[in-house]
Amino acid sequence: MRALPGSAARVSGIDLLLILLVTVSWGLNYPIMKFVVTSYPPSTFRALTFLLGTLAIGLYALTKNEKLLIPRAELWLVFKLSLGNMVFWHLGLIYGLVYLSSGRAAIIGYTMPVWALLASLVFYKEAMTWPALAGVILALSATLLLAVGDASNLVNQPLGIALMLFAALTWGIGIAMMKNARLSINNVVLNFWNLLIAFFIFAALALAFERDVWRWPLTLEWLAILYGGLVTFAISYVAWFRVARKLSPATSGLSIMLVPVFGVFGGSLVLGEVIAWTDISALLLILLAMAVVLVPARSRSHGQ
Repeated sequence: MRALPGSAARVSGIDLLLILLVTVSWGLNYPIMKFVVTSYPPSTFRALTFLLGTLAIGLYALTKNEKLLIPRAELWLVFKLSLGNMVFWHLGLIYGLVYLSSGRAAIIGYTMPVWALLASLVFYKEAMTWPALAGVILALSATLLLAVGDASNLVNQPLGIALMLFAALTWGIGIAMMKNARLSINNVVLNFWNLLIAFFIFAALALAFERDVWRWPLTLEWLAILYGGLVTFAISYVAWFRVARKLSPATSGLSIMLVPVFGVFGGSLVLGEVIAWTDISALLLILLAMAVVLVPARSRSHGQ
């Protein structure tokens, strides 16, 4: 399956539904992860979710008679895609959450569209459009506004900030790579191998650094593992890879900029994190950013 050129990308009704699914599920995943990594070994937790997601995707592929083999010529590309979109992103994410609130971690993580745009400009010579630039500026304004609302926390947690920026940077590069990847395998097979590769890497990290604190997860921790493996990975990542491979990096990235909003409000409901006026203001900016990017893209697709 080849990624569609930017001029041919269509933002269909199904795409919008998939964006909504990814937005809600990933947004709520932040407070859930924050709850788990404060009491359970982070790499072990993530390895278990990767394993569950891999098994779920594998079983689904078998029911659809999908072949999970990758052509030899595409093995290295799939491995590189897994590093950016899974391994490095989740490594920075789960350890960044140890030091930051769930909402603020989501905010920093979703500077990702900026890095995706820059990676596309630098590595793939993609042209900058005014709607994309305007959307990025609006989205960055929203994230900065939310950051100001918890400035003391951000200043006092430089390691958490560095980890989340690392995660966002590598994910942005991974999105640019995904858009420009030339693969014959479909999104289900790609997701299966990305999860499997990430599982082995995180299992090795857990074995090397967390073996002395291993224990059986508690009930709520098991529920978080099930949510992460089945909803976040098995369902939402398949939806996300469809969007990421179809739309431009700017459009696909900015289209899920509501994720940090769900992270902030989810953190308030689940963990009691405080919502300030800056959170509401940022929500309006992010909605405007989505409109600026998605509406022109949808209009162009209908005009072709």
